[in-house]
Amino acid sequence: MDFLTLLNEKKTINQAALAVPMALGPNDKFTPYKNLLNEENPDVVIWQADAIADDFSKEVIWDQVKQGGAQAVDEGDLSVMKKAALKSELDQAHQEFLANWPGIQKQIVQELVQNAKETAGERSLFLAYSTKAEGGLGEMGPADQAFFLTTALNESNGAFSAVFIPELLDENLQEKVQESAQKQGTLVIRTTTLQELTEMELSKAFDGAADKGTNLLNLEMAAASVSEIEPADLDAALVDLMNRPAADQLHVMLTLTGQLSKDQIETWLILPSALVTLALSANYQTPKIKSTIKELGWN
Repeated sequence: MDFLTLLNEKKTINQAALAVPMALGPNDKFTPYKNLLNEENPDVVIWQADAIADDFSKEVIWDQVKQGGAQAVDEGDLSVMKKAALKSELDQAHQEFLANWPGIQKQIVQELVQNAKETAGERSLFLAYSTKAEGGLGEMGPADQAFFLTTALNESNGAFSAVFIPELLDENLQEKVQESAQKQGTLVIRTTTLQELTEMELSKAFDGAADKGTNLLNLEMAAASVSEIEPADLDAALVDLMNRPAADQLHVMLTLTGQLSKDQIETWLILPSALVTLALSANYQTPKIKSTIKELGWN
């Protein structure tokens, strides 16, 4: 079942789709996560690629290659001139490595995507990459971030149901990611981080997302901000957005970040949102998503 069909089915029973983040690094074991995923059975897995992709960046891969080559030169019983010549060859190899990097990264990304898809199983798989400034773990620069996302989409073979467009990415790079997503038939999610709830801010976010051909608008709010808002006001604001003509094409989801109180949890459960994102367990919390499925009593 495609994700939009799932959303429409959930809408008829006034229920949000349930998503969990997958932020596993290169040293984490995927099998325990997959087993718990099958036990809790959420609708969506959000692959936080920032947890693992940086470990396979061109800087990291080249450092590994360079260290091996430099160590061999330094430890070898060679003359000073020979060592200098070999180090010069290493510099030349670096230029060749950079020229070949797009092909190398393509193979790396294919394997990462395949692993993410196998872990998610038949569930909808969303692609996300968040820098530390965006509340994630990634340290890639804007160009590398966009290049990774477009490569992942282009090599996904339809694995992703949706992709989060990084909120802080330059607009021209956002457009490149969106173009790759649309070519693959992948839904586009744009995030707006709300510091306060005003009609002007919500309208700006909704209209901006609609004008850019977005499929889902992710309204993100921190637990501290939510505590300052009356639940009835938040509910009315979301209902107003969902009653707009463009809402047929633009779904609205609310993401609450941080550790939520019992009252905030109860508020979230009654709010209209296309998607609710919770950690699979305390072992799989992310810098943003702290509340777990067990805490909210979904299962």
